[in-house]
Amino acid sequence: MDKITESLVKTFSEQNELDKCDLPTQFEHFANYAVLSKLFRGSFELDDIHTGSGGDCAIDGLFLIINGRLINDVDELNDIAEQAGYLDADIGFIQTKTASSFSGAEIGSFIHGIKDFLSDNPHLVQNDQIKIRKSMWEQLIQKSSLMINRRPVCKMYYVSTGKWVNDQNLKAIIDSGTEEIENTGFFEKVTFEPHGASEIQRLYHETKNKLSSTITFQHRITLPDIEGILESYLGVIPFKEYLKLIQDENQTIHSIFDDNVRDFLSDNPVNRKIKETLTNKKYDLFCLLNNGVTVVATSITPAGNRFTIRDYQVVNGCQTSNILHECQLFEGIEAVHVPIKIIVTEDDDIKTSITLATNSQTEVKTEQLEALSIFQKQLEIYFNSEKTTSPLYYERRSQQYNSVSGIKRSQIISIPIQIKTFASMFLNSPHLVSGYYGTIVKRFSGKIFSNDHNYIPYYVSALAYYKLEQAFKNGDVDTELKKAKFHILLIARLLAMGEKLDPFNSNQINKKCESFKNKLLNDVECITLFKTAASIFYNSGIDLNKKQYKSESETELLLAEFRKFSSR
Repeated sequence: MDKITESLVKTFSEQNELDKCDLPTQFEHFANYAVLSKLFRGSFELDDIHTGSGGDCAIDGLFLIINGRLINDVDELNDIAEQAGYLDADIGFIQTKTASSFSGAEIGSFIHGIKDFLSDNPHLVQNDQIKIRKSMWEQLIQKSSLMINRRPVCKMYYVSTGKWVNDQNLKAIIDSGTEEIENTGFFEKVTFEPHGASEIQRLYHETKNKLSSTITFQHRITLPDIEGILESYLGVIPFKEYLKLIQDENQTIHSIFDDNVRDFLSDNPVNRKIKETLTNKKYDLFCLLNNGVTVVATSITPAGNRFTIRDYQVVNGCQTSNILHECQLFEGIEAVHVPIKIIVTEDDDIKTSITLATNSQTEVKTEQLEALSIFQKQLEIYFNSEKTTSPLYYERRSQQYNSVSGIKRSQIISIPIQIKTFASMFLNSPHLVSGYYGTIVKRFSGKIFSNDHNYIPYYVSALAYYKLEQAFKNGDVDTELKKAKFHILLIARLLAMGEKLDPFNSNQINKKCESFKNKLLNDVECITLFKTAASIFYNSGIDLNKKQYKSESETELLLAEFRKFSSR
């Protein structure tokens, strides 16, 4: 491995606490992260895509992106399918080698492993991670009727620390394998990208950059100077230019709606009217009938009518964007013009005000995730106020801390993790936290992120999650229980605070959470707590061979065993 790549891998491994892994495993995680971050702008756990170990079918990384979201289990897939009404899927396979050359035999094994994965009757031994993704793939194929825009796209990446020189023999192996995968009939497009040291270094450096797009914005007016606003424009842009903002070259929609207080709602009256306008080919009326979209960016570089927009979010227009994306193959749709407002500001308070104001025209249900609400912002401030030796950082916007040095990835608590830990520990529902996080919030309407809630229950649930992950990494808790981590967290809360919970806005809950926090910050007490929780789990009678625990009856078994334990 060359010195530059080795240095980058070392820095990455320190940031992600991979020091105990050997160099090939560190490089697998490094390459997986660099490749996926180019395609998916949201936050993700390294273990979400890492498959490299025994029975990996010569595949070190495997990911499934659906409608711009990284999918990690079948429940998430089903939630997205039900919510959106269409499926745009990309499946990606990654193989890494620390060797300084490209091997035809290794490339052939990689392609063979992919073909075996895609086959109806795989013959290669599959580890648990491969099996989980295989079940997701099969579930996706069963929903092919929802692939109204295109069939899935297959992306293959072979990463080496050598130099790719377009060797004719290697290209022949790649072309032959790619053709065989195309002939399966599953895919709209199949690509194979060989990456050497320089390519993977470039991809990793790009993870520090924010999303940017360049559009032609001819029909616009510049709005007057406004305090706190660097620049702002109002106008209309052609349909094809708008697509450049919301999707990539493979027609996969970007994850640029994190700051939008509504998820895409698919079949509702507003969306039916938007789609009806397009179905009836009233393209010229679209810009008059639609309220338009609002884009908030950190910076913009105009060059004549060409505008490069960086670090942006569509804060109002999620529904419009998804419908336009869904209807992009309609004949003549290029005649559509989209009303658009582009606002450039670095002021978070102004961003929040714009988000909430522009989303006030239609109902925003309280159970839907308000990623930039006052509560979310105050929760972030609360996290920053907790001064510990390993501070946690609440990430209310995806990749918020990507370019901040000195922060380990395990210290970053994303909104999905916060939702799952709080719901598991304080709503006694670890069996309900699989699936897409927007759906999880709906399940707990009015019970999570309520403005009258104290912040410390959220913080202490995140701290418990962080400490448990550390315990797994250090070998203090059996890694077999990672599949039951949210159940272990519930038991830990029961042991530390008791079964009866005080109201989330009370002083009593603050005092009990503070005591729980102190136990978690004491390494000896913390490990004892998790080991006791693990023992209760083992003694509960739950089937230890299951891959996931999604039944309420399993949570009831845990509660019964806890009560038995606490009565001794």
